[in-house]
Amino acid sequence: MKKRNFLKPTLPFILFAIVLFSSCIKNDNFIVGDSKVRIFNTIISDTSTNFYFNEALFNSVSGVTALATSTNSSYFVVEADKEYKIDSRNSVTGTSNSEIKQMFALGKNYSIYYTKTDSLPGTKPKLIVYQDTVRQDLKSAQIMFINYGYTLRSKVIITDRKKTFTETIGYGEKTGYRQILDVDSSKSTIFLNLVDSTGVRDSISFRNLAKGKVYTVIIEGAKNGKMKQRLVPNN
Repeated sequence: MKKRNFLKPTLPFILFAIVLFSSCIKNDNFIVGDSKVRIFNTIISDTSTNFYFNEALFNSVSGVTALATSTNSSYFVVEADKEYKIDSRNSVTGTSNSEIKQMFALGKNYSIYYTKTDSLPGTKPKLIVYQDTVRQDLKSAQIMFINYGYTLRSKVIITDRKKTFTETIGYGEKTGYRQILDVDSSKSTIFLNLVDSTGVRDSISFRNLAKGKVYTVIIEGAKNGKMKQRLVPNN
């Protein structure tokens, strides 16, 4: 006596059930992709600045209030592949200082720099956007320098104790990412000098660097033209 083959009669039914079930699923919970953004205030002022994304105050998504001079937010999440009008406003008067339009790509990290080109009272501030590198190299620290010291009277020379690299950047210029392999050695300490006053050196200690981390150094200037800098991790 032949055994009945139960697979054949049930296979069409299974396929039909799968199709029917799939057609009943609604995509109501579609997840929109995100980008990450942070903001740097490099303008010397006694008044802090608010930043708006399509008329929404950025602290509604970042949890940070208005940014004072020489401060920055952490990364906060925004919807990707969407155009934003980004507007900087005086936190006391509400006066708009500058604005740009920008789209942020899915899964990318960005820094927005609020800056000026010189220290003249009539110079209008501006907003500049750069995409940040965050991919790790577990064998090194990666570091990039950007100069927004609009009160500095000369360019800035950057080198390490070993003299393995030397770069000179002016206002608005930035370097590529440098790999620092020997982060456990004082030889990896980084020095920054103004071209017109090389006897005065600022430094970034090797103790502030770690393998697998990516950093941005923002070079700024005080009212009196003295150089200062911020070492900020990207990841």
